[in-house]
Amino acid sequence: MGSMELPVDNRRNLWTVPQQKNPALSEFKKYVHQSQSLSAGEQEFVLRRKQVVQKSLNKLGLTCTLDMVPHIALLGSGGGQRAAVGLMGSLFQMEKDGLLDTVLYLGGVSGSAWSMATLYSDHQWSTNMDNAVSRLSKPGIGLTDVLIFLAKRAQDGHFSLTDIWGVLTSGFIMKQLDVRSLSEDGTSITNPYPIYSTVNKNCLQHDSEKGKWFEMTPHQAGFIDLGLFINTPNLGSRIHGAGSDVKGPELDMVTLQGLVGSALADDESVVTYILDWLKVLVGKEATDENNPLEFLWTKEGIKINYTASSEMKLLELHNVIFKDWCQKTLASLQSWSQNMDEGPARYYVSWFIQTLIAQIKKLEWGKTENFLYQYPDARVPSCIRVKEFLQLIDAGVMINMPYPPFLGEKRDTDLLIALEYGADETFRTLILARDYAAKLKKPFPKLEEKFLKEKDWPRPCYVFKGKKKEPTILYMPLFNRQNCKDENEFKAKMKEFSTFQLPFSQQKIEFLLETVKANMKYSKDTLLREIAKAVIRRHIKASDGVPLWSLASDVQHFTRVLKRRDKGDKQEAAQA
Repeated sequence: MGSMELPVDNRRNLWTVPQQKNPALSEFKKYVHQSQSLSAGEQEFVLRRKQVVQKSLNKLGLTCTLDMVPHIALLGSGGGQRAAVGLMGSLFQMEKDGLLDTVLYLGGVSGSAWSMATLYSDHQWSTNMDNAVSRLSKPGIGLTDVLIFLAKRAQDGHFSLTDIWGVLTSGFIMKQLDVRSLSEDGTSITNPYPIYSTVNKNCLQHDSEKGKWFEMTPHQAGFIDLGLFINTPNLGSRIHGAGSDVKGPELDMVTLQGLVGSALADDESVVTYILDWLKVLVGKEATDENNPLEFLWTKEGIKINYTASSEMKLLELHNVIFKDWCQKTLASLQSWSQNMDEGPARYYVSWFIQTLIAQIKKLEWGKTENFLYQYPDARVPSCIRVKEFLQLIDAGVMINMPYPPFLGEKRDTDLLIALEYGADETFRTLILARDYAAKLKKPFPKLEEKFLKEKDWPRPCYVFKGKKKEPTILYMPLFNRQNCKDENEFKAKMKEFSTFQLPFSQQKIEFLLETVKANMKYSKDTLLREIAKAVIRRHIKASDGVPLWSLASDVQHFTRVLKRRDKGDKQEAAQA
């Protein structure tokens, strides 16, 4: 441990050695695994976790054998702190209702992945959600401590905006700086198996879909649609050529939070959101001539050629904001820091300001050693093979819900519980996932048009039924007809809890927690019914299409009980 009880970051600059040309396939095979099957580590975990799920189902009145345990995945969307808090509250209510242990997998992107990274620091978190939620109400880590941690991290030769974003997110929003490695999270079957998602920016504009989605699990990380993976402890290491005997730093949770939440590393996101985000940072009514961002509100404010490409728009933004404004901002912020009392805080704030400005000028986000660099197989897209580094960024810029890892035969899911906390138009993530699945010939349920028309004021819960290899998707929007009286209130709530804003007040956090808890309570019976159907579905798969009549009878009884409960609830409501 370092000063102020902060963990010492021992990462080193290991990447100064030159690359060797055209490595042979045999060199790659030492580290790269080509397969569309689960890794041995994930297989073992899933088999053991199914025993936990089986006991949970039995408690719910669904008697089943181990081979009848359904593959249920809980998916958390992106959406910044709104998504991070939303996932916490949803998991809390599922634990209280006895449903959390029915979940085999937990997948997240962006804000939801922030919460996951924090949760798994407790190997028993799914039995102690009270403690996880209470952390949201605690004070954040002190500014000086966060900056000391960041200064140590800056000694890494690959320090970038991703590191800054990860440390600020971890310290001020999730209130924990945890340098444990991802590979440590694949041991405790008390919790669902975690799957984090990013996308490879280098391939976002490429014709091939297969080089885009990149998953990270405790055992392997890689491109799901290429079926090319590396063991997670080796992600970030140089695996061939000169210097390949030197192991790189293993991915830790602070870095991971920077990767999964780096939406601003995407050119389109910067062009779309940066002006609004900057305005939030200084206040919407800021007009002080000494304000370094005052020009955003003037008649001479930023003018962008909106017919230009994303790259040209970004260049214009960079020229206006970061070249013309940087010196003024630096002088203003340095003047503010010099008014602070002498001590560590003043020193580190001054260092941070200079470092941040320098990184913003470069606009450089994290680079991860590319384990497929010069890979001798033409099936690997050129946007991967010719790049020495992968640029892993927020998967939400492609699909703001982690559907891709759970489609197809690899994990053979029966039910996907999709918790929608994003700022996108309702159902957009579903539509994007459907289109992605169609391109790659993956199974995806039909999206009924009558439901999609309800996007401006959605219901609390939708069920899109899967057939055969298609998983059923239970889709739950954060704001809906249960908590918004009409379309106008729905629109107002989406705006109030927008993605790009300063950390939420305690009042906002409490409101979000209560909202998602109420959503889960309202949809509990729908969840139970779909879980029961997933049990039958899994048995039919395991028995070559022949249903077990005793199980069907159990589910019919289970459904009758739920109907009686529904009837009783309606009668109570009518009498109230």
